[in-house]
Amino acid sequence: MGKTKRKAESLQPCSTKRKELKRDGLVATGDEEERGEKELNSIQNEEDFNLCCIPVIHTCKDAGAGVTFVLEKASLTLAYIGKRYQIVSSNHHADFLRKKKMNPYIYRPDIVHRALRKIMASRLCKDGRLKAVYIRTEDGVLIKVEPYVKIPRQLEVFCDMMAELLQALSIKAKGSRKKLLRVVANPVTKYLSPTSHKIGLSYSSENAVDIREYINGISSDEDVVFAVGVMAHGKIDCDYIEDLVSGIVLISAPCFL
Repeated sequence: MGKTKRKAESLQPCSTKRKELKRDGLVATGDEEERGEKELNSIQNEEDFNLCCIPVIHTCKDAGAGVTFVLEKASLTLAYIGKRYQIVSSNHHADFLRKKKMNPYIYRPDIVHRALRKIMASRLCKDGRLKAVYIRTEDGVLIKVEPYVKIPRQLEVFCDMMAELLQALSIKAKGSRKKLLRVVANPVTKYLSPTSHKIGLSYSSENAVDIREYINGISSDEDVVFAVGVMAHGKIDCDYIEDLVSGIVLISAPCFL
């Protein structure tokens, strides 16, 4: 009796079985693999972007102070679509979302992608001030991104990378055992310096400040943590934030905190 192939279109839990990583961690073949590798290695010489709300604090690179970003409520939902696991995106999976009666405005991995590219290409990163970036997904998965990671320019390549990360739990550098991205245990506070100044950025806060003056008022040897929401709609509640400020528009996301 012949077998019939059935296209899987339902959301399924991430496989717990570790898949074999190829090259720098992306599972790809042929032209897709070559394209992915080119994207991962093409970011280094790009134009210098700055997050308009985050000033560069000029201190010695060897000083203990640094900056950490926590990107909250990132839309990185893994689903089995067609023949493989993919990050659900309103741009690429409109038919899937419509069939499942899912809100397309929620599934926006482009927001966290854009935020990461801005941060990694900023002067904060190039001046050696960036310690790490943590991403917490809508499902509560916590991801650590090292400051030297090159974020792919194309959203599709980025989503492939994140889909592989959520299945394999880490992505290593090509020809090295060094982990560029990895899934880590919650809570995020266990990775933050207890003496760091933790700032939430929010449109809804009544504490409007000039962010440059605000940052300059922090001790030069004190680490700074910025908590930013990277979802399209809604609010997030971070119990580790010491201060919630507003008044400056973020390039990285349309909605935060």
